[in-house]
Amino acid sequence: MESFLMVLRDWARDPHRRADEALDDALVRLSRILAQLASALEVEYRGPFVGIGAGREAFCLAVRAHTEDVGTTVWAARVCSAAPHRGLAAHWDLAAVSRLRKPLVAQALPAFLAGYHEAVVAAARAESAAGRRLRALSQALDPNH
Repeated sequence: MESFLMVLRDWARDPHRRADEALDDALVRLSRILAQLASALEVEYRGPFVGIGAGREAFCLAVRAHTEDVGTTVWAARVCSAAPHRGLAAHWDLAAVSRLRKPLVAQALPAFLAGYHEAVVAAARAESAAGRRLRALSQALDPNH
């Protein structure tokens, strides 16, 4: 298993740890990989909530074509506003969230990757190279695997 996946797996199992450079690096790497996979797959997915405290349901992880600049869209995984009227507006890249939110993102990753893979299966893209890589990522973080 790749070292960044071991870091993310450990964080998902023990989210009460203090965010550190290893988690930062692992999230940067995962974010880059997910951007490549999302671009190849073009399958939207709305994942688990990652809001803080009483606002737990205010933000979620999502994969879709996000508007980065005026007229520019990028397929990627982002932390988005979960409010229905906001249309999954992207707020942060996975690696750019605050230190307080990073453990929540790490804890949500196994369910996020599993759900995203299910969406890719439903879209009949699971057997593509990107679909197989996503399955491998999901399995690496699966606590039952």
